[in-house]
Amino acid sequence: MIPSMIRVAKRLLPAAILVLCGCVSTLDLDSPHSITPYHIVDGGRIVVEVRVEDQGPFNFAMDTGASISIVFDKLSNLLELESDPGNSPVIHGLVASGKYPLVRINQLQVGQEIWANPRIASLPGETAVSTRIDGILGIDFLRHYAVGFSTDDRVLHLYPPSFVRDKAYRGWADVPLQRVTIGDTAAALYFFDVKIGGKDLRALFDLGAGENLANWPAARLLGFKPPSRRPDEQLSGAIESVPIAARFTVKEVKTASIQWQNEAFVVADLEIFQTLQQGDSPLVILGAGLFNKRDFLIDFERGRVLVRIAGDDLDESNDRR
Repeated sequence: MIPSMIRVAKRLLPAAILVLCGCVSTLDLDSPHSITPYHIVDGGRIVVEVRVEDQGPFNFAMDTGASISIVFDKLSNLLELESDPGNSPVIHGLVASGKYPLVRINQLQVGQEIWANPRIASLPGETAVSTRIDGILGIDFLRHYAVGFSTDDRVLHLYPPSFVRDKAYRGWADVPLQRVTIGDTAAALYFFDVKIGGKDLRALFDLGAGENLANWPAARLLGFKPPSRRPDEQLSGAIESVPIAARFTVKEVKTASIQWQNEAFVVADLEIFQTLQQGDSPLVILGAGLFNKRDFLIDFERGRVLVRIAGDDLDESNDRR
């Protein structure tokens, strides 16, 4: 999440699971609206260059765990952005929450795409997160596109939403996303079902997370026992930091027809787990490091992520489409 940001949310509404279908095809990665390079920081976060008010470029992280895009105060001060103190939504971050003002921006540009008059909040940027980036592009920007990531040349593609509307693709795994709306607003985050160590779990799809995260109920379900001594490490969100309680590794993470081996997880007492759910249900947050080693494409319109299948993932189920 870097952080996972959600607007004021007193409760979560039930997730909507979209049923997927389509014809056999080959994914054609031509004709995007925009192409722009990206690079990887902090073990997995995907960062692109963004121009703000025709100045820059500045480094922004792609974050599907953020319902609202943000800039840090250092960039607001540099560009002398005017804030709107009368319009300060509550921002729920990874570690903590708070009210932060919106800033007035005429345009923000990613590659050839221009986002006019974006609704963006400004955060202090007092943690380690802001040392590598100047802002965050959240779902409020990303959902206007089908967003493709090419790992070989480290390039981001922004396609029109209709790009993958009526198709499914051989050689690409189809991971259904469950859209969860937040409170009475149109803001939403996306979850998917995974099997970790043979256990069925729910996961937040969060490209802003530099590491995979688990709450204590999930850690216990996976058979992890708390160590006698906590690691001397901090987990930083955009607002505050918190001590890491433990680390553990699972042999396998599986979803759809893809699998990952020996994935590490961090356990910490994070406010975001309370924000995302009611009760103490097992929940994990799967970050960009899980996806950025393979080509993948986020199809917000149909509620899915298409992930290019590695040779050892291939099975007969992929040829049904």
